[in-house]
Amino acid sequence: MNSSLSSVITTEQELSEPNFSPTVTFEEALVIVNNLLFAQKDRYLSEAEITVMRGAWDNRDFVEIAENSPHTLNYLQRRLAPQLWHLLSEVIGDGEQVFKRKLRPILEQVTKKYYAQHTSNAEQTSPIKNFVPIIRGQLPDVSSFYGRIQELSQLKELIIKQRCISLIGAPGIGKSSLAAKLLTELNVEPKPIFDCLIWKSVTHAPRVQDLVTELIELIQPLEPSLDLPEYTQAMVTALIKQLQSRRCLIVLDGFEALFRASNLEQRLEYRIFFRRLLEEQHQSCLVLTCRNLPDEFNLLIRTKSPINCFKIQGLDADAAMQLLAAQGLTDEEKCRDLINTYRGNPLELETIIERIHHFFAGSAEVFFKYKTTFISNEFQAMLDEVFGEVLSLVQRQIMIYIAEEIASDVKSISFTKLLSEINHKQRTSISTSEIVKALEKLETLSLIESVKDPVTKEISFTLQPVIKKYILTDPQGLVCVSHALPNLAVAS
Repeated sequence: MNSSLSSVITTEQELSEPNFSPTVTFEEALVIVNNLLFAQKDRYLSEAEITVMRGAWDNRDFVEIAENSPHTLNYLQRRLAPQLWHLLSEVIGDGEQVFKRKLRPILEQVTKKYYAQHTSNAEQTSPIKNFVPIIRGQLPDVSSFYGRIQELSQLKELIIKQRCISLIGAPGIGKSSLAAKLLTELNVEPKPIFDCLIWKSVTHAPRVQDLVTELIELIQPLEPSLDLPEYTQAMVTALIKQLQSRRCLIVLDGFEALFRASNLEQRLEYRIFFRRLLEEQHQSCLVLTCRNLPDEFNLLIRTKSPINCFKIQGLDADAAMQLLAAQGLTDEEKCRDLINTYRGNPLELETIIERIHHFFAGSAEVFFKYKTTFISNEFQAMLDEVFGEVLSLVQRQIMIYIAEEIASDVKSISFTKLLSEINHKQRTSISTSEIVKALEKLETLSLIESVKDPVTKEISFTLQPVIKKYILTDPQGLVCVSHALPNLAVAS
């Protein structure tokens, strides 16, 4: 066994400590295996691997395991299981080969040893007990998490230096999953950075007073006799005192919803609330997940407030390949085509996988005979909103121009070409400054992609295929808002 487990050998007396439960659950064993796997291999178990392990733990045959999962019997039994047994043999086998029949007793033994080591040291607490309770709030499920090693490392550095970090990116790109994974990893650190880890979804746009009350109660539950101040700013002061006395990491998920409210008074209150959180001294950190920061934050960013905008891109090729392989898609060339089409967006990839399983009998080969570009409901809802409510006429015209140009197999449009041709093509008169400002906004909204030539340094723009298709098909009639604009083509 490797060094991380070799020191866990214990005696019968240690295993019979009063605070040790001899009954090991699968969830407890899974925590330990994931910890050890990450320590040695820099990754966690995939959803498909967990499915096979859970089935082996319950002594189910592969036919039954496959019936209760989205994966094929052949994939789970022939392709994934042999690789999984080899991996577990390296991580927890202690020189013994792990296979289906022996999985449960080996997992139980390893979990008991790991538990006994941590409970025998008075300065440490069991990782099993420490895995969930100190995170306050309901985290999303991150049992199927791929890649993001570099992003997690960068975030762990930023949360020490910054008072506020915004994770921005397109719908489904993995902002919430990344933030949740950050909390779960911080939760099992042997030397905690924060006293308190809090997850709070704000997609329902609560009132400022309600949000502040909930945050205070999550940081330190109120005593029955203790009442909060009546006025909003006094409540905010009470919250900041909590953030000064305890080092907290607070994730506000779906942050942009707080500034969508039509209530101008509420928007103003939130503007003041976050300005105080950013400008007043405390030792805590906010992590905001959102598609883009509200305009109210532009001034704070320009004045060099302690806020960092961290843009989330799609999964890298290896991580995306793991996601597809876990769902039974193993043709490397076709998988790379999918990854490029959907820019490694986990939600978009999972949506296409579901359709391949449902309509194409799980065969990527059959799907590629009739290949098309799908738009998930979440992504289309975002595009409906930005084209219907957010984008100006100039921004729409720029996106239509780029979409029509790359529809003829042009990879990208240079900035100089865009400047010289857009007015002619769109029959408009747009100044250079208007175009530059519009491009900046479109990049911020993750609606266009830019790339610089490594030699000439010239910048070019393109669209990801999903957005191109939305523009060219205009499913809701929201893109082409003027009869003066040319008719749009139909994309496949």
